[in-house]
Amino acid sequence: MRQWHIALFFAILCSFVYAAEDDHKENDAGKGPFLYLQPNTTQIFTEVYQAYGLLNPLSRTQFENALYLDQSTQPFILPMQPSDIGVFEHASQVLIEYHQRVNDLELYIDPKKPKPFFFTANGSKHLIVALVYAIAMSQPDKKFLFVEQAPFYSGHPNAVSDIFHYPNARFLPFHEPSEIQPKPGEILVEIVTSPNNPDGKFRKPLTNADIIIADFVFASSAFGTDGTGYVNKNIEWIRKAREAGKHLFSFNSASKQFGKTGTRCGYIWYPLYDQYAASIFKNFFNFISFSTVAGGTSGLSDFLNLIKALLDMPDKGKALREDVYKSLVKRHELVEKELLNRYPKATIISVPGSPTLFAKIPDPKGINKNASELLRKDFQVAVNSGKSMGETDEFIRLNLSGYSQILVEFLNRLAGKGKYTVNDLLFISSHICPSVKVCGRKTSNTIYVVNPGDCQVDADASQGPIEVILPPFMGYVEGPVVTIKKIDSSDMKVIVRSENFSESLKGPGNSLKVQWVQPLYQDGHWQVIAP
Repeated sequence: MRQWHIALFFAILCSFVYAAEDDHKENDAGKGPFLYLQPNTTQIFTEVYQAYGLLNPLSRTQFENALYLDQSTQPFILPMQPSDIGVFEHASQVLIEYHQRVNDLELYIDPKKPKPFFFTANGSKHLIVALVYAIAMSQPDKKFLFVEQAPFYSGHPNAVSDIFHYPNARFLPFHEPSEIQPKPGEILVEIVTSPNNPDGKFRKPLTNADIIIADFVFASSAFGTDGTGYVNKNIEWIRKAREAGKHLFSFNSASKQFGKTGTRCGYIWYPLYDQYAASIFKNFFNFISFSTVAGGTSGLSDFLNLIKALLDMPDKGKALREDVYKSLVKRHELVEKELLNRYPKATIISVPGSPTLFAKIPDPKGINKNASELLRKDFQVAVNSGKSMGETDEFIRLNLSGYSQILVEFLNRLAGKGKYTVNDLLFISSHICPSVKVCGRKTSNTIYVVNPGDCQVDADASQGPIEVILPPFMGYVEGPVVTIKKIDSSDMKVIVRSENFSESLKGPGNSLKVQWVQPLYQDGHWQVIAP
């Protein structure tokens, strides 16, 4: 089993390498830098958190560095290590408090049942694959039909049919429930994502399936047509499903709803009180244990620090999500407008408030029916094809949640002129400039490394020299302007150093304004901003 997983890992790794090589070759042959507008990145949150002073929230959760999230021992068979119990109990309580604050905890926890077992994984995709594995492998003598209304997140059929071959499980997309024709003996499993990825629409179960997998990674007030994430509608169908005795598995992640993709934290309150869920838990648990030896605590602690900060400032947290929602609505509106100007016969399927735009784009020349290739050829833009989402190659999905500057470039390419700026795409109702004070020491040089989101660094070198390091911010399109100021009147120097320049601040009040820029993911650098 272990060798099989290792082989799979290297196969997936190689596929990424080859894909990257293909993109590089195509880019070399193109007229300009590619714009990557595939989903699964939500840097719009990076930009908003930066404005709200939350890009590096105060560390309120600290875990022992040598600790990893050991979930290899089933909790109802042997007790977990005390340190692990503390980690998961703390994470569960912080997230429960947050979801109670935004009134959507019932999406994940049945208030009429005993407290469920809290579980983390390396992202929501990890949970999806583990749940499919548990369902199929726990009853190998039975057959399962996984269904989902198209269009859908491509990771769902991938978990059923593409990663592993389950002889007793298959995936069937549908547009209308009447299209579903189970074979004799097949058990129906319906997958529901609401708000839906990729069109942002409200979804609820459309079949009589007894097993429901509910993917709520977009169930936030930042998404959906009405700016609520359809929370009330989702809770309504969830209550009915529970009252009808359905076996419900619902989950969330740090990725889309919170813009913390890199933390790799998917989470579920597993319903062990459900007899069927308990019967497949062993395989669910074993899959996570086999495919991931351990999860890191650093990403989890960063995520919990953000949640703590949002709990400390509920009004600003609400305003922050409203800013993201307004920005997404405007982005959808502008991209739709320019796409239709360029391709008048296009049909926009997604709704304003969706984190992605989903559209059918016929080739105006009637030659190429692959819309993603059409955009690649016409505008040097990489988007996802809709074929893997239950539609044809004439459909595309592009990310609206990425960096504003990249979408600005895309819109200007569609418009054929420099028509748009970041201010057209990003709404910020509150700006906070986080400042850091660095004090020199008599015994040794003091070094401070600037963090993403820093706005002002006040350097007090009265007791000893200070060196401020400007490190590369990899994959970070544009940082804020950072003011570095010497606030004492001593003769001690404050040195500001990056890979491409070094400046010395000598006199009191002497300051330097710098900014990290990495346009369109090309080579990044620090630049000095004129006063």
